[in-house]
Amino acid sequence: MSDADYPESVAEVLDDAMKFRPAALQAMRDFRDAKPWAGTIEERQEKFRVLNRALAAAYQIAEPELAFENLDGGSSGRSHYVRSSHRIVLVGKLSVVSYLHEFGHARGYGERMACRWSINLFKRIFPRRFSRLIQVGHMLVHPRTIGRPSPSNPSSEGPTTPPTTDK
Repeated sequence: MSDADYPESVAEVLDDAMKFRPAALQAMRDFRDAKPWAGTIEERQEKFRVLNRALAAAYQIAEPELAFENLDGGSSGRSHYVRSSHRIVLVGKLSVVSYLHEFGHARGYGERMACRWSINLFKRIFPRRFSRLIQVGHMLVHPRTIGRPSPSNPSSEGPTTPPTTDK
């Protein structure tokens, strides 16, 4: 499977029967209860760090380094996983789905499975937020970002690159 093997749509990867490790579901419930969209940027980053540690423990993998770059409120589509250094880099905004997508890569998943795992886990834990997002190809996009230029790219016409975004 190539790294460019993205699903054509979110619907293509939705699976309400998808199984997750109980410890991963608990980590996500704890994250949800910590209100990941509330607080200062620094407080929110710490919530992601706690989730990162808990998911690594749940899946029995080395904890990926978690870095944050250029958190300007722009698209999180430049977020990425650096396999050689086992590092997740969140760019633009603190997106839960983008983080989960990149964590999927840290688990060894290619694009299709990282999309499938991240989207279904997000939907399971945050069903109301999921229902408010717009499906654009294989991505979940907040309605406010459709057609809005990114602060880091004023000519942007909205989401252009994967992975998924949720806020």
